[in-house]
Amino acid sequence: MIATPLRFSPSSVKRSDDGCPRYRARKARPGQTRVNSAPSKRTSRETYGLGPLEKVLDLVEFDDLDVHTALRRWSGGRGRDAHPALVRWTEHAARQYLGASAELADGLFLRPVSRRWARRLDQPLDGLVAPHEEIVYGRRYAGDGVRELRLLRFRGVNDRRRDDAEVALAAAVLSAGGPVLSDPWRPGPLVIKQYEPPRRVRIVEVGCLDGSSNVLFDGAPEEAMTAYERHARTRVHEVAVGEALRPGTDCVRCPMVADCPAVPSVPGLLGIRDDTRPRRTWSVSTARRYGKCPPIPYFHDLNLPLDTGREENESTARGRVVHYEIETRHRRVPPRACAADDAMPGSSGSAKKVGEDGLEMRLRQQMVGDHSLVCPMRNAGGDADAEFLPEHQVVVHDPAADVVVIAKIDLLYRIGGVWRFRETKTCRRLYEGDLLKKYRQVALAVLLSAEGALPGGPGGCRVELERLTATGPVLTEFDVNDPELVREAREIAQSSLAGWHSDDTLATSPGRACQTCGFARWCPDAATGAGT
Repeated sequence: MIATPLRFSPSSVKRSDDGCPRYRARKARPGQTRVNSAPSKRTSRETYGLGPLEKVLDLVEFDDLDVHTALRRWSGGRGRDAHPALVRWTEHAARQYLGASAELADGLFLRPVSRRWARRLDQPLDGLVAPHEEIVYGRRYAGDGVRELRLLRFRGVNDRRRDDAEVALAAAVLSAGGPVLSDPWRPGPLVIKQYEPPRRVRIVEVGCLDGSSNVLFDGAPEEAMTAYERHARTRVHEVAVGEALRPGTDCVRCPMVADCPAVPSVPGLLGIRDDTRPRRTWSVSTARRYGKCPPIPYFHDLNLPLDTGREENESTARGRVVHYEIETRHRRVPPRACAADDAMPGSSGSAKKVGEDGLEMRLRQQMVGDHSLVCPMRNAGGDADAEFLPEHQVVVHDPAADVVVIAKIDLLYRIGGVWRFRETKTCRRLYEGDLLKKYRQVALAVLLSAEGALPGGPGGCRVELERLTATGPVLTEFDVNDPELVREAREIAQSSLAGWHSDDTLATSPGRACQTCGFARWCPDAATGAGT
């Protein structure tokens, strides 16, 4: 059997602060990934928010259908089971893309190309013996000696600047590659047809929310190759040899998560046994969103454009700003305890999205100042081994449910050899009820500590809740070795997940929640006036 070469795409070489280097290196070896993968568990539910758009555009460009007919054919065929919100988004995105496409022709006669483009480099890559391939995905066009690749964005083209390595690799493939005649998802080398090289290549991105566009590269093949050598070659090598483990959202796609030394495995953590559904991620945010309306976590997974302004109110804005200010202080180098007179510059620039008054601003400043009274860095003293990890992410895998649990910790720290989990909440009034039920992040933390999924082993990581209120700070510690407390925490965590995990319908629940739903624009069931 012929070995599968290393394979890279523009997205695989973009710089990522939260991606896992070892997963990216494994993904660049498609043959190895498939050999080591567990049997695939498929779902009829669409998992990629631009997937239906690609199918509709194929019908327009290759079957010569108008957009209305293409949308109707897709929604009556392969898209018949698509969620109505995904259908509405796809209709909007298709019209926006086609409107932008008409403006991008620039006097050129460009025809859509059905085959992906790729190139093979047989020479060793900076010490790697194996040859490697580079392939591009996106909308492809050619004509008049020009090749053009259009990259789709969910929102507008100004949302995020494309990595230079992404653009350079794509331009190099367009310059020197040929059409792929084989299935790019199967193991083995790609079958690449020889093709007359272009005299000009263009890389363009298109925003599917607003129809915006941006030309990322427009030049001769020689210019593309120069850009590749400058921006992409080193990155390709970095991805190929990546060994570091960085648990996060990549874990849900990684075939080796069950054996990963950086991801604790806790069978039965969630109280569910299910080997039929594809692996998914779950967090307390998932539970909160599901409780508001069942499809909302799915819309987040699809990456549908979100109107964040609809979701924010005075309380959420306060929490966001205060958390940002405290996190900024905890990241100072060298680390030092927060002080009441630390400057609080303009509420981090983004605080004024909600029309706060002077009283609200003073409350935020007071809460940040009050934190200094309970800041854990005050207790570090001369401990040279003290460690502080703000906004630390913990990832745990429950193989029985095949769910990856992600918990983001406001502050994980160690003083005197003891690890502590600190969750910080802001509230005008002090809540006096059941704190585990009120703050499910704390319940999950107690459970994870008891199961040994946090640093310190079973029960070795203490759990703290810091509440910043209008009347001052309150710090509460939970005994993670109390069997009754752990039992309650387990019940809360498992009940928070059960409905979401078993829900195959994702039926909406229209009502007051629609008024603050960031996806109301796409949901046909949203209550009257919610989407305006």
